[in-house]
This record gives sequence, C-alpha cells and structure tokens, in this order.
Amino acid sequence: MNLIVICSDYPIVKENAESSLLGFQLDSIKNSFKKITLLPTDRVKKENVISGLEHEIIFDFRSFRIRSITNFFKYFNILNNDLKSLKMSNFYFSSLRRSISVYAKSIFMFTYLENYLKKSGSKIENTAIYSFWFNDSSLGALLLKKKFPELKIFCGAHGYDLFEDRHIGKRIPFRELSISLVDKVIVCSNEGITYLSEKYPRFKNKFRLVNSGIRKKKIRVKSSTDGIFRILTLSRTHPVKRISYLLRTLKKIESFSDFEIQYYHIGGDHVHGETGLQDLKDLSKKLDFKRFEINFLGQISDDDLNNFFKTSSIDVFLNISSSEGTCLSLVEAMSYSIPIVVTAVGGNITIGNVSNTCLNVNFSPDELYEYLKNIHNNQEYREKLQSNSYNYWFSNHNSDILSIEINNIFQLICKQT
Repeated sequence: MNLIVICSDYPIVKENAESSLLGFQLDSIKNSFKKITLLPTDRVKKENVISGLEHEIIFDFRSFRIRSITNFFKYFNILNNDLKSLKMSNFYFSSLRRSISVYAKSIFMFTYLENYLKKSGSKIENTAIYSFWFNDSSLGALLLKKKFPELKIFCGAHGYDLFEDRHIGKRIPFRELSISLVDKVIVCSNEGITYLSEKYPRFKNKFRLVNSGIRKKKIRVKSSTDGIFRILTLSRTHPVKRISYLLRTLKKIESFSDFEIQYYHIGGDHVHGETGLQDLKDLSKKLDFKRFEINFLGQISDDDLNNFFKTSSIDVFLNISSSEGTCLSLVEAMSYSIPIVVTAVGGNITIGNVSNTCLNVNFSPDELYEYLKNIHNNQEYREKLQSNSYNYWFSNHNSDILSIEINNIFQLICKQT
C-alpha cells in the first residue's frame, strides 16, 4: 500500500514537534508501505530538505488549479451547514471568516489530491492518507474520502489542532464532519482522548492513544553541586508557553529566595506574530534581575541540544503552558532523568501527577518556589523526582517499544474494512 503524508514543513528540520515526532513515526513504518510520499503544505525548497531523505516529496502543492473554483461551489452545502451552526457572539464575524478560510483551503487540498491520484495512477484501494495535523488540510483529504469511501484516511491530533478552546469562538470549523469521515484519530495524550470522547461520544471508537517515542539516552543529567539552582525551559516563543509569565514570577521569587538561580531558555522566534525572543530579552532587561541569571540560548540544533544536556547541570525542567498536548521537549528532559514541574493542563496532567508536581495555571511565586526549594534542599526528594522522570519515559515513551507499536497501528488502520 502507498501512503501520502500531509505535514506542514517536515522535510526541513526546524527543531519542532513535527520534525521530531513525524520523523520518528516515518522511521517506524518505512518498511510497511510500498511508497511513502510527503506533502508539505508550507513552502518547502529542495535545497533545504533533510539530506538522505528516502521519501518522495511533493513540491508543487501551491500551484493553483482552476477546478478548485468549481469544487468550491459544488460542495458549498458543506460550508453552509457549518455556517448554520454558528451562534451570534462577540466572535461571530471572526468565526465566519475562519470557516470560509478553512473551507477554501480544504477545497484546494481536495482538488490537488484528486488530481494527484489521477495523474500518478494510484489506485484508491491501495492508497492511504495520513495527516500529521488534524487541521484545514486534513479536512481537504476527508472530503476526498466523502467521494471515495474506500480510501483510508487517519489524522494525528496534538494540542492546537485538538482543543477547541484555543481557537476563535472556541470552535474548530467542520470538526464533527471531519470526525465522522476519518478512519482514526491518533491522539498523543490521555487528556486528548478524554476530551474527544466526552465531546464526541458517538465516535469514541475512532480515537486511539499513540505516545511519542523518545530514544534512550546514554547519560543522565546531574544536579548542580555548587549551590546554584538551575532551571530549563525548552519551547518556541508562542504566548501559550508563557515564558514572560515565568520571568515575572522569577523576579518576584528573587526578592525572597534563599539561593541563587540560573535560568536557561532554549528556543527561538516562531511565526504568525508570536512573541519573539528579542521581546523576552527586553522584558528580562526591564525586570532588572540582581541575583538571578537569565540566559536565552535561542534555537539550537539537535546536536547542540544533546551537548548541552551532556555538559550542563539542570535541577528542574519547567513547562508552564496555558494549554498543551504531550510536550515532546518535556518528555525529552525526562529521558535524561531531570525533575519536572508543570502546569496542570492537557498532556501535562498525566506527567505531573506521576511526580505530584503540578501547578495551577495561575500559580503564585510562592507555589513555584516551594517546589524549587524542596528540590534544592532535599536530596532524597530530588532523587525521587529524577527516578520518576526516567521511569515515566521508560514506561510510556521508550522509542524501542513504541516503534513496533506505531508500525502495528498504522498497518491495522490501513487494513481495516
């Protein structure tokens, strides 16, 4: 069977969740499909593609097709049904524009895929489509399934593409239609499974948990021995990650802490108007830390990141996001046996409950400091959290085990009748 994989920019390494998780998934299934074709929806240049990549890549997706206009009106009832579900609210017009935009993008994807399958001579019954994100592009593929029911289509679901409260009007356009058409939704957290099952109970058999695989490390990161407490965050600079909230919290902690802190953030600017790294540096300078040291290392390569873990002491890894799926950088830190403290949101909840280190989303400086102080002062507690991190990774995200599981799941979905 042939597999078409819809992604955003996977063939380019950008140190994000897609490059890490999708790369692992493709490596796990590469021997189970006759041909795997990558369809990146972002503009991808051949010269920037990962060297040695063995899969075919589609580069002409953005080329316009006149038939898209015909299809826009041919399937207009789909858009009309979604618009009927809109309720008048403060977000009505924003939601209206969003639905029209999603529909237009999905029609473009639908038209492209239909044309691609026809030109390539691919047989529908021998083709499956996997959309890494459960987003606008996946709807386009699912409209194709509406025309060819025998086509196998499954989608991944992570954070922004899963939780509707992160969208305008707290809704994702065409979500129920998409779920009704898809063969399986592969979800990366227990919280995501629960969320979808409760919101769409009649489709709960379509939701399947598949953890992300993180490779075993040869070392375990050691705690600091010089009396300085070291904190690490690793993420993009989107406001949902709340790095600015952490900086303000650390400034307040500085006034009463019994020990010095060095804070490191790894991750750089992103897209779509997100808070940039320079903004965070400016905020740090404005806060004028006296006793704490703030370090922004920017976006670094996997090799540099691994070297950082090998040569640095890290006492705690923080994830204080306001919304989260399963944070791969968090699991990566746990594979190095680093203690973690997280906000009780999304996929963080299961992880935080293992070590009993969950914070309320709007935590106070005192609440965070209590965890930091206990880790700093209590060796037995610190070693317990280190063991908890490693054991959680081993039991739930060991790539050696998950590689086999992912391959079996993908094959099962494609063979279902």
